[in-house]
Amino acid sequence: QEHQQTAPKLDWATDVRTLVQYNHGFAVMSTNSKADEGYPGGSVVGFAPDEDGRPLFIFSGMSAHTQDILADPRCSLTVAAKDFKGAADGRVNLMGSVELIKGDQDKAKAREIYLQKHPGAFWVDFGDFNWFRMSVEKVRFVGGFARAGAVTQDEYLAAKPDAVSEFGPKIAAHMNEDHMPATIAMVQGNVPGMEHDPENPITEAIITSVDSLGMYVKVTREKGIGFLPQSFKLRLPFPEVAKDRKDVKVRIMEMTNAA
Repeated sequence: QEHQQTAPKLDWATDVRTLVQYNHGFAVMSTNSKADEGYPGGSVVGFAPDEDGRPLFIFSGMSAHTQDILADPRCSLTVAAKDFKGAADGRVNLMGSVELIKGDQDKAKAREIYLQKHPGAFWVDFGDFNWFRMSVEKVRFVGGFARAGAVTQDEYLAAKPDAVSEFGPKIAAHMNEDHMPATIAMVQGNVPGMEHDPENPITEAIITSVDSLGMYVKVTREKGIGFLPQSFKLRLPFPEVAKDRKDVKVRIMEMTNAA
């Protein structure tokens, strides 16, 4: 437990900013319903974060959520990690106000950013669609079990996405498909309490994410032990910060060889 509590991790603001940046570009927007007063409205919407992490949207004037935010701009956007599968995975709730983007230069910039995330969004030039930007005022974050809290507006706006996390999923997929024994060895050799136990071996170790400071790994043992269930997620930190793909490869090789 002590190792996991002190293992290097991205700070919360960076973690949130990274999740929003590298999400697949869809989230749940909750609005104050105009048609059904007193009830919340919910819509799955496409978005793309600008350089400050503020979500950009292109909405049809006929959509219910468009009518809602024109009447009351307050809303929230719930964004899940790109590979979200359950309660152990990250999600963030951004709260704030949405405003119509009016200037031609601002519209052109929003269009450029949005199409980078959604290259097939042919509707961006439809006449009845308009650009909107969300100003993030409050942030609630759940990074998995026993990792939850709030991030201030200033912390969120000042944070930058973790660079390694952009290509982390490809590294995780490669390791999970071709090198799981190496991941098991890294867990056994680098996390106290996870040493090889022939009576209760680790049967699976799936890397769920990779960032500049390390990896999260979902570990499955033959049976639960103590306070740990049969399957659980743990932090596997790198011995040094990784800045690019080459660094990540070197860190993984170092940890595998050391195990």
